[in-house]
Amino acid sequence: MGRSVSEIKSEAAREFMANERAAELYGFEVGGNFADYFGAASVENILLYVWAVCAWTVEKLVNKHREEVTEELEQLVAHRPKWYRDKVLAFMADKELIEDTDRYDTEGMTESEIEAARVVKHAVATESKDASLLTIKVAGESGGKRGPVSQIYEEQLKAYISEIKDAGVRVALVNMAADTFGCTVDIYYNALLQPGVVKASCEAAITDYIENLPFNGEYTNMALVDRLQGVEGVKIAELRSSSAQAANESTPTAINARLTPAAGYFKRGGITVNMIAYDEQG
Repeated sequence: MGRSVSEIKSEAAREFMANERAAELYGFEVGGNFADYFGAASVENILLYVWAVCAWTVEKLVNKHREEVTEELEQLVAHRPKWYRDKVLAFMADKELIEDTDRYDTEGMTESEIEAARVVKHAVATESKDASLLTIKVAGESGGKRGPVSQIYEEQLKAYISEIKDAGVRVALVNMAADTFGCTVDIYYNALLQPGVVKASCEAAITDYIENLPFNGEYTNMALVDRLQGVEGVKIAELRSSSAQAANESTPTAINARLTPAAGYFKRGGITVNMIAYDEQG
């Protein structure tokens, strides 16, 4: 938001009152209050007001020109994947776009109403290596848990993307239930502790790591082992196997070191934690 006429005039008055040469000529104290020396009808006050109005007009024209240039550039320059991600997060269910724009009219809506209409809570856009396809993964959220956007809103989202995308851009929308993660791990635990307590803590650590990865974040076997090594009572954590099954696949796939979930996020599946008392003597 630009400065008001009053703000511009006040700033100019402060500069004027800080000028030592002006203070010498007018006989006022340097840094004094302009209104204490110059009345509303004084020539100096009127001149400052006229100058402030001129400066305010110039600023308004410059801001308007900047907006017009930005809009023109957006029309001419192909958008990056981040722009698509941001636009998908700004999608509003059951709302029409302002004609010939990619924006909504939110006048009269409260912040909570706007937030409720934005049903896409997580999104990422990635471009294929040959730049021929833009893949956009999305997810909603309910009760703090990620999940697919409803079919009705998915259809609206597809229409929205078709409306705002650059001409010629091919888009694949991914709106799937979470990939199911499973693993088997051997836990060598401190025999002074109860194995059931340590096991429960290990299972909680696995679940926390899997379900709280950044959206479309990369899972790694090493990071999971590191998380388990931080559990109280764990001496050694040895990952025997890990797997993931996408919602559109019939069988799980073994994870070789790392994996980015097809849906963009995981949910916990079958987890086997084998508890083995740690022998200090080896």
